[in-house]
Order: sequence, then structure tokens, then C-alpha cells
Amino acid sequence: MKVSSLYFRMLAIFVVVQIAATLIMGFLVHSGKIRPPFTRHAEERTRAIKRLLIHELEMEKDFPSEFSAHESRAARPPKERPRPDRAPVHRQMPPPNFDLKGRLAHTLSTFASAFEGQVWLTNDSGRVVASSFGGPPPTISPDEVELEHRTPEGYTLRLMKRDGDETNIYMSDVFQNDGETLTLHLLHKWKKRREEEWFMKGLILMSTISALLLIPAYRMLTRPLRQLTDSAELLARGDFSPRVQARWKGEISVLARAFNRMAESLEKMIRGSKELTANVSHELRSPLARIRISQQILMERLEDGRTDGMEKHLSKMEAEIEHMDGLIDQILKLSKMDLQEAPAQDDKVNLNAMLEEAAERLYAMASKRSVTLTLNTEDLPTLRCHRDTLRMVLDNVTTNAVKYTEEGSTITVSSRREENEAVIEVANPYRDLCESELETIFIPFKRLGYESVEGNGLGLAFARKIVEEHGGTMEAQSGDGMFRMIVRLPLV
Repeated sequence: MKVSSLYFRMLAIFVVVQIAATLIMGFLVHSGKIRPPFTRHAEERTRAIKRLLIHELEMEKDFPSEFSAHESRAARPPKERPRPDRAPVHRQMPPPNFDLKGRLAHTLSTFASAFEGQVWLTNDSGRVVASSFGGPPPTISPDEVELEHRTPEGYTLRLMKRDGDETNIYMSDVFQNDGETLTLHLLHKWKKRREEEWFMKGLILMSTISALLLIPAYRMLTRPLRQLTDSAELLARGDFSPRVQARWKGEISVLARAFNRMAESLEKMIRGSKELTANVSHELRSPLARIRISQQILMERLEDGRTDGMEKHLSKMEAEIEHMDGLIDQILKLSKMDLQEAPAQDDKVNLNAMLEEAAERLYAMASKRSVTLTLNTEDLPTLRCHRDTLRMVLDNVTTNAVKYTEEGSTITVSSRREENEAVIEVANPYRDLCESELETIFIPFKRLGYESVEGNGLGLAFARKIVEEHGGTMEAQSGDGMFRMIVRLPLV
């Protein structure tokens, strides 16, 4: 299994985060912000031995010491015999040979053996009252202290370096007993920093397991990225069919959907470009062929010295050139709309007035074909748009209606408001069209067999793009012998 560099980058980031977390934890521990386990252990030991000592000292108060027990029996009053009418009083008798110092030493020794340490008790003059060991107590040098901490309960804890590199924990506490100040001392080794070793072993184990678990997580995470890479390579080779399955959530899913939209847009643009190239070639080939024929006829007449009929052929050539010029102009406009941003829609216009102007511009063409234009408009609010491009839409829709309707027909141009939209409808008599034909008329160069009618098949495609740039829709409807072109524009 080949592991890519992305995994190592993720692993490096993970390790850096672990190291940073460890350093922060170490700083908090050494600064006293966080109490490590060994401080709690030391406090608990000190608290426990202190309670034991207080218990022993309380017993000494209840039971006189061995020295007090040897007082003269004569000084004691004679024992009183119990009377029959009085219940006997049971008094706790002191244990024989009560030795306080020995009992304290035994208690300290037993307690200290549990953690292999040393415990001793001193009075206010510094004299050792009791200890868990024989001989003088160990000396505590300030130079040996690495860390000193004062607990909330008043204990003093010190970390010390003794016997070479061995770390020791020294704990002390002061308490009162019958007006006398006693100090409890605990000293034991922090053997090989057991808590730190356990923490580091756990951290290493956790890091190792996390690094191993990162491998399947990495493969799961990068699977859609690999699919994106493969699809991008296919796109680069001209295959626009692959799509990425966006089954995941989060940023990768957003990226996959964006990639699919890009692939669809590219496929549509490339397909449209190929179709446009083929259609342009076809549209230009016909007028060029007619120009070539007229040019050959003129050459033959000039060679024969004849000039009759030359004006007719020159007029045909001029008409064909104008046709090609208009076609190229429409193609350039259509291409610019695909490549450039839509123009700013800052003009405020009266839509009904623009419809009246469009009808006036068509008066001559309509009269030539005996077509009647009828306007049926409703009051509309001011429309915000790009005036020049919207004028092209209205001219194109009304011109098509005049060109393709039957002679002597009536064309109805109406406007109305539906919710937050302005609706323009141009209706003219025409044969019923199926759904596929209704969509075909918006495809560039598709003319439904009307090659005899002047035009290039780009007008409706051009108009629909303009309407969509305005946030509207444009659709064709057919039925009952009527053809309707409906344009919807948002009123904002």
C-alpha cells in the first residue's frame, strides 16, 4: 500500500499538536496551575499520618504516661464499695506499660514502611519526639529544593534532588498539642518518576494507535479527492462524462458538487461550441457559394465584353455580404454573452411604452404582409433592467411573430402582472408544435424548416439569454392553432 505525502503531512501536524499539548501540560504542572497525582498522594499520606498521631496523642491524655502511672498508691483515695442501690460504674483502665514515644515510633515506622520513606516528629525546639528510623533525622538543604508548593490545607511540599539524580518528595505540616507546636516530616523517594513514566508511555501508546488509525481515516478522507483527480484527468483528455459521487458531508461534498457543476458547464460549452462551429460553417458556406457563382458569372461576362445584368449580380453579392455580416455580428454578441458578465441593470423603464415603440418599428413589415398588431396592456410598475438589451428581446419576439405568421393574421401583444413578475405575451396564429419543437426554436441555427424566410436562427437563443440575465424566463407554448411566446421578468 502506497502512502502519499498527504498522510505524512497529517501525521506531522498530529505530532506537532501532541508535542505542543505536552509542553503546555508540563508548564501548567510546574507552575502549580495543575496538581499532578504525586502531590495528591503526598497530601493524603501526610493527612493520614497526622490523624494517626493526633489519635495517639489523645490516648495519652486519656491514659497517664508510664511515669504518671508509678505515682504513690497511698495518695489515691480508698476504693469505695458499690452500694446495692447504685449501678456499678465501668471505667476504662489504662493499658499496662503505656509508652507514648515507643507507640509513636511504632506507628511512624509502620506507616513509613508502606511507601519506603522516612517520617519523624519534632517539637518547637527542633528536638525529635518520635521517628520511623534510628539516628538523627535527614537534613533538608535549600540547595536541593527544585520546587516548593503550598497546598490549600497548609502543607508544604518540596521536590528535591538527593543522592545523585534521585528525586525526593518532602512534606511537612505543623499542628498544636496541649500548647506545644509539633511538626510532622515526611521524606520519600519519587522512584523513577513513576507518574511521568506512566504518562509518557500512555502518550506514546496513544500517539502510535492514533497514527495507525490515521491510515484508514486518511484513505477514507482522500478517496473523493482521488476520484476528483481521476475525473479531472479525464476532463483534460476531452472526456466529460465522469462525475464524482458526492456521498460525503462537509467541504469535500461541496467540492465534489462544484466539480460536477464545472464538468457539466464545460461539457455544455464544448458541445455548444462544436455545434456553433458546425452551424456557422453551414450558414457561411451557402452565401459564399452564391457569391462565388455571381463572381464567376461576372468574370465570364467581362471576358466576353458584356455588361448587361451585372447590377443584378452585384446586388445579390451585396445582399449576401450583408447577410454574412449580420450573422457574424449575432454570433459575436452570443459569444460575448457566454464569456462576459451581464451588463448592469440600472435603467428604469416603462415596459408598456417599450412595447408600443416595438410595435411602431414593425409597422412597415406588418403592413407589407397585411398583419395587424393589437396591444393589450395593463398598468405595470417601473421595471429595472438594461434598456438596450431588453429592446432587442422585444424586437426579436415581435419580429418573429410577424415573419412566421400567416398573411392577414392578427398578432396580440399583451402585458400583465402576476405576483412579483411582469409577463409579456406575444400570440399569433400558427400550427400546433410538439414539446421538442418548442425547445428546438431556442437552439442556435434551428429554424424548423423555414429556410426561405430571412433569418439565421440566432434571434430567440439570443433573446432567451438576455431574459435569463435579467433573472427571468422565456418559454414557448402552442395549442389550438395559436403560438405564444411568454417572457417573465422580475419586478424588484
